[in-house]
Amino acid sequence: MDTELKYCVDQFDGANFAVWARRIESIFVAKNLDKFLNKEADETKDDEVSASKKAYALMLSFLSDKVLMSLLDENTCASIFQKLKSTYLRDGAVNQILIRKRLAMLKKNKEVSMQEHLNEVHGLVNQLKSCGVKISDMDIIVYILMSLPPEYDSTKSAIENQPSEHVSLQFVVSRLLDAEALLKDRRVSETKAPRSELSNDVAFPTNQQTVVCFRCNKKGHIARFCDKTVVCHHCGKLGHKKRNCRLLTRKKPPFKEAAAAAVSFVVGEGEVKKFIVDSGATSRMCSQSEWFEELKPSSGTVSCAAKSSLLEVAGTGVIRGRLKNGQEIVLKNVLFIPELNGNLISVKQIQKAGYSVLFKDNKAIVKGKNKTFVLCELNSKGQYVSDFIPTMSNAFVAETEEAELWHRRLGHSGNYALRKLGLPTSDSFCENCVLAKQSAEPIGKGNRRRESAPMRMIHSDLCGPVEPATLSGERYVLTFVDDYSRFCEVRLIKKKSDIAVEFNKFLKVNDTVKRIRCDNAKEYVSGELQKVARNAGVEIDPCPPYTPQLNGLAERMNRTLFDKVRAMLYDSKLPKSCWGYAIQTAAFLHNRIPCTSINDCTPYELKYSTKPDLSKIRIFGCDAYVKVADAQRRKLDPKSKKMIFIGYSSMGYRVMDPVTRRVTVSRNVRFVEKKIISDKLSATPNIEKQEDISDLGEENEKEMDIKLEETERAIDDKYPECRRSQRERKPPVRYSFNEALSATNEELTFDEIKFLPDEEQ
Repeated sequence: MDTELKYCVDQFDGANFAVWARRIESIFVAKNLDKFLNKEADETKDDEVSASKKAYALMLSFLSDKVLMSLLDENTCASIFQKLKSTYLRDGAVNQILIRKRLAMLKKNKEVSMQEHLNEVHGLVNQLKSCGVKISDMDIIVYILMSLPPEYDSTKSAIENQPSEHVSLQFVVSRLLDAEALLKDRRVSETKAPRSELSNDVAFPTNQQTVVCFRCNKKGHIARFCDKTVVCHHCGKLGHKKRNCRLLTRKKPPFKEAAAAAVSFVVGEGEVKKFIVDSGATSRMCSQSEWFEELKPSSGTVSCAAKSSLLEVAGTGVIRGRLKNGQEIVLKNVLFIPELNGNLISVKQIQKAGYSVLFKDNKAIVKGKNKTFVLCELNSKGQYVSDFIPTMSNAFVAETEEAELWHRRLGHSGNYALRKLGLPTSDSFCENCVLAKQSAEPIGKGNRRRESAPMRMIHSDLCGPVEPATLSGERYVLTFVDDYSRFCEVRLIKKKSDIAVEFNKFLKVNDTVKRIRCDNAKEYVSGELQKVARNAGVEIDPCPPYTPQLNGLAERMNRTLFDKVRAMLYDSKLPKSCWGYAIQTAAFLHNRIPCTSINDCTPYELKYSTKPDLSKIRIFGCDAYVKVADAQRRKLDPKSKKMIFIGYSSMGYRVMDPVTRRVTVSRNVRFVEKKIISDKLSATPNIEKQEDISDLGEENEKEMDIKLEETERAIDDKYPECRRSQRERKPPVRYSFNEALSATNEELTFDEIKFLPDEEQ
């Protein structure tokens, strides 16, 4: 018995230690000496010492001379076995990588039988397991299929199309052994068949009834065309094709496709290769270099189950295209693999881009934050094939030509109508459509950067002419709006040519202005205004012709101001000729009202860094009782005069006499806001040049300091009137100018004096 066990195991020469160790362990177990492989004998027990020596002698008999030379210093069986394990059983990471690499690169040679090849695969797998690696049967199946030559492609396809729960290691091994037998029979039948049956260039074909199949021993065909050699791609059995498979006719549930890095499919002549949407693919892949819009060389390999090998990556790039529904798609980081038989869109990459993919009703629906579209549909082969066509492909050119044809047939209809009719669409340029249909492009909000400091960029616009003219004859409004604070200033002018003068005044006060945005009107591009801007170091930035929308900030300010003007005039019952006072008041109020475009701050606060005081604000057009100067009344005359409030000044309130239409500024005013003067103004006006009351260039002005004096209690007693002459007494004309000065309590400038009537000048 000992002799038989001894010679059943070859002496270990340094190769296949895992197999040799397994056999040694089984022999030592049979001899009841297995504990001495890992444990030393107890020297106090004579029987264990004797058994240990026997195990030592048995171990030496299983070692070759070259291995034994390195173990002469070891005196026990356990020490020898442990040293062999530490020397030949390498379980490090390097050894695992080498074994995995050998498995991945292993190829079956034609001279080696299938059984020998499978044994080699199992040997490498066992070495990997001996390193402590857990490897599943599915991993072993993948390694086996990757190592097969192309003549086993039909068998591999049949195995891959099987449901995952039906695929086992034993099933794959049996199918491969059957396929090997079929291939051998096919080679034998082809070598034994007469030339007349194998050649297509014979003059007289042989009678088919005399031909005998060496596979099934039936007449009428040869072994190459025998049904017994046909493999079903659905069930994997021999003797029939997939279209005749009984499992399909029984309407069994469809199988689940195995997750693979690529899918192999046949493309007929003239048929364009499509993109397949694969949930198992980790990257986007394409085999057509001409489809890439951008392609950069790169290196690497991709494991492809369909090709049963590692495929070389030649580059990465970008493919741009669109679906038939008009949805444009850009595929980035696409791997260019020339050997790949197909093209893949990875579901995982779509999800990484922030989209979700829903497979419903045989369709793959892609959902994003702002759009949802159908990416592909399930075809008869069970594949989700997308109609995505790259813009660089010939198919796209052909489809574009067809789309242009239908576009012209239907009278140059738009893409929306063509899609509704189920016709192809194109985004190519049509000159006839542009000549016939071109319209103005919409002006969006855009993403223009707002200035970071006040009074650097100004938006300006000239509005007018406005009818009727103001009481002083102005017909135009010149608006200045600060880009940062939205602070608004207005100037009233009589004619467009005065714009250069007003700009010069504005720039002298606001010397921090660097740029002025305006429309392309002639008054803004005139040489006089350009000269003023150059002297002040300011850039005039006009909009393109006929596009006032680009100057939308100033245009919208004009609308806001005139909306307030109309409302105040209707409320105050004042005539339209008072619109000049109203728009100056509207600008004054706008600067003290929160604005949404500047985060609900007020323009006044952003410009002057202090909050405005609204305690002195009054209703436009309300009754205003103004204290009459002591020098202008007698002892028994009224101490106040009823006037109309029409605005604000830096030194007080601006009021107007309803009879003479004379405008004065006073600090001593008592308001009655609940009552509005409804009487019309006098038909015979006495016009006085109105002052600019908006916040024009008052850099040092923080808030108007209005201190209203208490009006003395009116005398309620009524005195009987004395009989007087009916002649109207008027002061001499030479005193009118002094009277105006005493009424306003402020000094007039030369510009204000020149607008007074000749007799007052």
